[in-house]
Amino acid sequence: MIALQKIREEEEKEKEIKRKLGIAKTIELPIGGSIFYFDIPDHPMVYVSETNGVMYINGSAYLEPQLLMLKDLTNEFLNQTIELAKAIGKTVTKIDDIQLGLDERKNVEKRKFYVLIGDNIEIGFYYNLYSPDGKRNGIVEMIPYYKQYK
Repeated sequence: MIALQKIREEEEKEKEIKRKLGIAKTIELPIGGSIFYFDIPDHPMVYVSETNGVMYINGSAYLEPQLLMLKDLTNEFLNQTIELAKAIGKTVTKIDDIQLGLDERKNVEKRKFYVLIGDNIEIGFYYNLYSPDGKRNGIVEMIPYYKQYK
């Protein structure tokens, strides 16, 4: 009973620290058998959510706030991937962000951000940048993936 109370107290302390740092919530996202944690800062113009393993950054009629949040989440992802590489005794050999396509009619840019660990593990996410067009706000859709080559 005392141990359970101490665990609850520690959880409350952690929540209070996150509140002071401006962290609104933490999203847990499984990628390739590992859990990645994304601390989402409190931002009045951007809302970040996760549904069925896909993260969404919803925003306003301006794309800049969503792109800043995407940059923050990409940096968190990169840091956690580097730590994962260290944990399995490998090094990061390549980091890249490439454009896969552009649909000007729908105002959507399709991209892929990935990290190559060693020469056989690729971990990253596909993302779609939906630009605001007067009918919808800007949205970034992030779809994580993990590939291991033989």
